[in-house]
Formats: sequence, C-alpha cells, structure tokens
Amino acid sequence: MLITRERTLAALLGAATVLIVAAASLERHVVRGESMKPTLLPRDTAISVRVRSPLGAMLRLARHPRPGDIAVIELPWEHDLIGIKRLVAGPGDAWSDGGDSVRTGPGWVAVGDQRTLSTDSRHHGRVPTGAIRAIMLAKVAPPDR
Repeated sequence: MLITRERTLAALLGAATVLIVAAASLERHVVRGESMKPTLLPRDTAISVRVRSPLGAMLRLARHPRPGDIAVIELPWEHDLIGIKRLVAGPGDAWSDGGDSVRTGPGWVAVGDQRTLSTDSRHHGRVPTGAIRAIMLAKVAPPDR
C-alpha cells in the first residue's frame, strides 16, 4: 500500500477528530468523601463519560444507564453539588437491601457503597434521569497509594 500525503493527512484529521470527541465527552472528578468506599476512596479520580455527549451517545449511555453503574449525579437534594453514587434500581423498579428500601417510581435509585456514610436515595428519593451527568469508566488512585 502506498502512503500518500493525502492519506497521511486524512489519518491525522481522523485521529484529531477522535481526540476532540473524547476530550469533549470525558470528565474527571476527585473523590472527597467516603460514601463510595471501598470502590472509591478519598483522592481517587473518577474518569467518566458524559451521557449527553457524542461519546455518550455512541455508547448509548444517554438512554441506557444500567443498575450497577457508578454515576456522576447532579444531586437534586443538594444545591449545586455533584455526587458519585451507584445506580441500583432503574425507573419503575422497587429496591430494598436489608432494612433500606425505595418505592417504585420514575427516576433512579442511587446509593453510596458505604451506606452508613452516604446521603442518597434512601433519604431523599429517586434521582431524575436528567440529573445523571456521566457514567464512570475508570478510576485512578493517587500516586502514593
């Protein structure tokens, strides 16, 4: 195969486009609290993809978050606060775990993995689907851990 200037430029343009789409679609959040222990510890960085982004659309996250996903949420019970919680039940699904339960209804049940340290759907009810900002893809621990 002959490598031409046009093919090289096309490949570079394609790579640049992919990087721009990824950069516009990804978020990073440094964990401050302990509500997601042991999954996420303070100072871990959560890398997530925005659900309303080109990459989120390609991954179908805007329509299909799943129970078990860790989500970055605009917490409806805290003005201007972003939280990281695990989605445990979707719209229309009831949820119970031990003595905790959330009735069926619209929106998602979002709880912390460390229930004793988390303020979540058990206290404030379901999270509207529109409040789910991003789905976590990976975590990065600080260098000293």
